[in-house]
Amino acid sequence: MPIAASGCKAPTKTVAKQNSAPTTAQVRDGMGLDLDSQEAVASSDGMVADEVVRRPTGIADATTTGLPVGHLAGVDRHGITWTFDRPARCGRYVNGDWWVLGPISITSIQPASLQDGLRVRHGSMRNPSPTSLTQGYDSAMFGNGTSGRYDANANIALDVSRDQPLALAPGTSLVSTVSHPIAGQLPQVESCAVLTCIAEQPPANAFRPPYCGTDKLPRWTADDLDMTQFARLEPVAGAPSIRDLIEQFERTWLDHLPGYTGRYLHPRKNMPDYDRDLAELVGVGALALQLDMPPGDKRPLVIAMVQLGIDTFGIVQNGGRFLADGGRGSGRKFPLLLAGSVLHDQDMMRLASERKLAFGEDAQTFYVAATSNGEWNHGHGGYGPNDVGLPEWGDRHADDPSHDRKAWTADPYRRCCTANVWHGYVLAARIMGLRDAWDHPALFDYVDRYMQIEVKGEWMRGWNPFCERMWDRYRGQF
Repeated sequence: MPIAASGCKAPTKTVAKQNSAPTTAQVRDGMGLDLDSQEAVASSDGMVADEVVRRPTGIADATTTGLPVGHLAGVDRHGITWTFDRPARCGRYVNGDWWVLGPISITSIQPASLQDGLRVRHGSMRNPSPTSLTQGYDSAMFGNGTSGRYDANANIALDVSRDQPLALAPGTSLVSTVSHPIAGQLPQVESCAVLTCIAEQPPANAFRPPYCGTDKLPRWTADDLDMTQFARLEPVAGAPSIRDLIEQFERTWLDHLPGYTGRYLHPRKNMPDYDRDLAELVGVGALALQLDMPPGDKRPLVIAMVQLGIDTFGIVQNGGRFLADGGRGSGRKFPLLLAGSVLHDQDMMRLASERKLAFGEDAQTFYVAATSNGEWNHGHGGYGPNDVGLPEWGDRHADDPSHDRKAWTADPYRRCCTANVWHGYVLAARIMGLRDAWDHPALFDYVDRYMQIEVKGEWMRGWNPFCERMWDRYRGQF
């Protein structure tokens, strides 16, 4: 379904779940090695309930070795196993990800990062920087094994062993990946997981700190969630299953690489690779949270989406951007505002406003204005005096307005891959009273204009039928 960079054509739109209804053994994959109350508390929030208790090969637990409760020889998450040089105090954040008290050394990461000919696979990075254009996960990320975007020094997993352990200090997020077995794939990463090394045990129900940056303090807990922020609206036809949505949000969205190359980084099992589809999923999740159901049923999805917002906060706070370019850059601001709203975190809300051009939707929408020398929009796009105040869209408006085009069909990305998914979370933001906090009215006014111009029921108006029906049913009320 992704739209080729050379243009757009009407796709065959299929609405399908990523997986059929899972068995209990498929619900979560983590390892329960003598977990104490940390897991019990997390289970009460629904994120690690029905966890499969299993032991990765070669890792013993406290019940067989007499270790103190909560001390583990290694932990496993989403098919990635980290083995320690000694039993260490471990636990889980409310979203199910592991923390370990450090300093600690890792003697094995499985699957092992290895070099096969020219290619290096299954890499790991420490506190990845969102301002870097390179990555240490897979040398075939954008090529055939010799890509200049791979930084061997950034891959701290290569050749890790008992004889050559990897030292982790408190204040470290270890992001480990599983590569696609074939080079040159889009995306190149199959899965990823985060292990956080900290100095002190976090509170029960703590959210995992962002994987970008060095601040790993447990600033937020699920006990802080304000569930009154959500509406209880009657659902429309095609409403999604909350359980299915949890499965699509619960894994880490690896999203720190800016621009088109970030699409190769998006783990296939964790998130959509194309930003239009990512934004669609955010819109579906945002509107599902507004439906009439008990708060307890919504809570696991809220936890998963708030964790996504926390990770987005870390990316933007540490200098990252989601570059506006065609169908790229959308879908990241709503999770950040969602997290800030339900956690009542003013730093998140302030960042969403101050760094608005870090987000694709805001960087692409604007009001036509008169500029110097009797020009409109700096002479770009064919606008005139009658267009002043018009809410508009430009492919790369904030960075390069020369690509702006007044003609509605001049740029295919206007209709294929942007506002036809934006209306889901724009409506959710209205419902939650977040329009002012979003602090970019041009987006809201442009989406109103877009939904009035495009033909109801066509995919260029509503990529997701549920979101389009919610818009048509409830926009007049909010």
